[in-house]
Amino acid sequence: MAYAAVISLRKTIEGLPYSPLISSLPPFPTASAYKEVKLLEQFLQRPVFTSGSSERVNALEWQIREIVCRLEDVLESYVLNQFLSQSETIHRGRTSYPLTLSRDLALEVKEEIDFFVQKVQVIVRAELSNLSLTEDDDTVVSSRTAEVFLDRKKSKIIGFDNELINLKILLTRDTRDLEVVSIFGMAGIGKTTLANEVYIDPLVQQYFDCSAFVPIGQKYEVRKILLGILAQMDCGIDGTHAESSEELSKYLCRSLEDMRYLIVLDDIWNGKLWFELKRFFPNNRKGSRIVLTTRLEMVAFYATNSRKYLHRMRFLNEKESWHLLRETVFGKEHSCPPQLEKAGKKIAEKCEGLPLAIIEVGKQLSKAERTPEYWNEVALAEKENPVFDCANEEISKVLYSSYKHLPQHLKACFLYMGIFPHNCEIFASKLIQLWCAEGFVEQNSPSKDFARRCLEDLVFTNVVLARQQGSRGKIKTCRVHFVFRYLCIKQARKKKFFHVVDHYANQGIESQLRLCIHNNGLFGIKDVYKSMTSSSDACSLLCVGPHHPYPVPVCLSFGVLKILDALTIRFYGFPIEVVKLVQLKYLAFTYNGKLPSSISVSLQYLIVRQYLTILPFGGRRLYLPTEIWTMQELKHLQVMGSDLPNPSLEDACLPNLSTLLGISAHSCTKEVLGRIPNLTRLGIQIGLTLDVAEPLCCFDHLRYLRLLESLKCIILNPNPGLRVVVPTPPITVFPSSLKKLTLSGLGFPWEYMNTIAKLRNLEVLKLRCHAFRGPVWNAYDCQFLQLKFLLLEDIDLEY
Repeated sequence: MAYAAVISLRKTIEGLPYSPLISSLPPFPTASAYKEVKLLEQFLQRPVFTSGSSERVNALEWQIREIVCRLEDVLESYVLNQFLSQSETIHRGRTSYPLTLSRDLALEVKEEIDFFVQKVQVIVRAELSNLSLTEDDDTVVSSRTAEVFLDRKKSKIIGFDNELINLKILLTRDTRDLEVVSIFGMAGIGKTTLANEVYIDPLVQQYFDCSAFVPIGQKYEVRKILLGILAQMDCGIDGTHAESSEELSKYLCRSLEDMRYLIVLDDIWNGKLWFELKRFFPNNRKGSRIVLTTRLEMVAFYATNSRKYLHRMRFLNEKESWHLLRETVFGKEHSCPPQLEKAGKKIAEKCEGLPLAIIEVGKQLSKAERTPEYWNEVALAEKENPVFDCANEEISKVLYSSYKHLPQHLKACFLYMGIFPHNCEIFASKLIQLWCAEGFVEQNSPSKDFARRCLEDLVFTNVVLARQQGSRGKIKTCRVHFVFRYLCIKQARKKKFFHVVDHYANQGIESQLRLCIHNNGLFGIKDVYKSMTSSSDACSLLCVGPHHPYPVPVCLSFGVLKILDALTIRFYGFPIEVVKLVQLKYLAFTYNGKLPSSISVSLQYLIVRQYLTILPFGGRRLYLPTEIWTMQELKHLQVMGSDLPNPSLEDACLPNLSTLLGISAHSCTKEVLGRIPNLTRLGIQIGLTLDVAEPLCCFDHLRYLRLLESLKCIILNPNPGLRVVVPTPPITVFPSSLKKLTLSGLGFPWEYMNTIAKLRNLEVLKLRCHAFRGPVWNAYDCQFLQLKFLLLEDIDLEY
């Protein structure tokens, strides 16, 4: 998409003066280019781009993306060519690193920048006068909302009997104050249907003096909302009246003042709208109620005074899903033939509990063959099949408004979710790292926090589903419902945002920016490998399928690759092509050997996982080069069980490194930790030998980490039979900044807990596998003042 490309170009220009790959920058007009990039960034955040989808807008976005990608390719090629020239010259021994490149190439870059500046000025100035800032496709959404409104008496909800009872109680009992009941959840989950079912209930209608059901939608006018309410109250007001909004609001207030009223505001997208509307509804202490439905969790929270008036819609279970699918296909009067029932239940399960998906799939099935062979084909199909394809197309018309509502930076983050396979549970930490490396969020000190807020915003808007929470209440894993994943892939294909490589449909792969592999075995297919070599513009290669136990010929012929996620591929030898990827920012792979000293100094994320192998007794694998200390941009280093070498230079430092995981205890020296001043997360692995005698002093140097928030220290394969697994060092000082502490296998006496108990910011404490030994732990008052989560696992306390 154009906005993501603009952000990427901006960051490339910002990084040019500081690039470790080039010695000096010729007098390029980068300041003028940067100014135009900022102008494009602001231009693309105008309402016509954030909410519009006309052919003109799409064509303009495509034009902007093309000129932006062209300039970034030129700049990155310049950096690459200069670096390779420097490397060749140094190799021949003619001069010292670094050097500059020829004037001809520099002149070519300058001409490209001038062309870019002129082109942007033409586009922005011309299109500002031509584009209609109110143009969008809300007619589709509005018409569907009106359809639901006009036909609501025909709806019948399935599977929410208990919810209906609870909502009726909230509406007709409890307090006499005016209360707002918020029903929220994902698009198509049944919010409007549930609100309608409560609204038309005879007992509810009898309880209230007057009622109104008003559809809102993304495009709304306050005056039309007021007219809609008044028209349903038989006040003699209809759409032909010319009163202003203020006059209508006063009339509504007077009309409601002495009545117990029920107002349903269906499909609200804006918290600001609610604050504008709520002044029209008087709190006359007669037990009046307002029911509000929304896809946005924050709108629901803002509108409601108490949690008991919040109702989050759930997905249907397997039994309810099959019930709804059966009724959709065969109607209430007819039963499902027994020979179709098993396949039908499987099809219903594939809809993942979303009523809209079940209904649309049911409509397609009702028009298709009703044979066991065809239904089994639909039930077992892992990829495309006509039933789900047609259903997804219809569903996307409803879901698109959720995507369209997202700000530009969240659209890029959302589309990126589509790179992961169907039904994949995604670790939030990995997703956030990839977003940061891709440049979707600002690359400054709090970029990880901002990226986490982006994920939370996607969850709050109900386009992403949170699955697991961490011990500190943050999202640990998430996933995308298959209907939203279909929308992700559809939009990504349309905008050339990423391409999922498969064995038969790789047309257009040469112009793709990101390539995704869901089956690593595809690298072994000659035609697939060949098609990937034609994609010279690719900046990301993401192998996100299942782990592949055998080596495969990974295609790495991408000169400007920035992201290489090959963690699911096992390398027996270091892929030497990686050394040539000088702009690589993210590298993740599985490998047991030694890393070369010439690995990219531009790396921000380095993750090396080891495959299982038999080591000599007490052996350690030292494979991190000393040059790791030259990686000034490194933010995240995760290398399981490895030693971090001592810095060879006195002024060596890793100022941006905030996460260091899986490092050996031998690396936790004053010389190492003292050179990582901004470390916030540290993971230590300790491998024991039978003759271990050296004191465990890794804790002694933690005082140099003044910003450390999370510490994890584990013994690999501890021997619980030993009275003290590890020699007990004097645990004197933990950083006062520590918020999370995980210990495993250390075998310390419980007396040492008194030091930990004094940590005033500690929120999470996890003790596993005999981290502390002994039957009694004496805890005292005024300890663990901030503790919110305590885990005791395989501890020999007696209680």
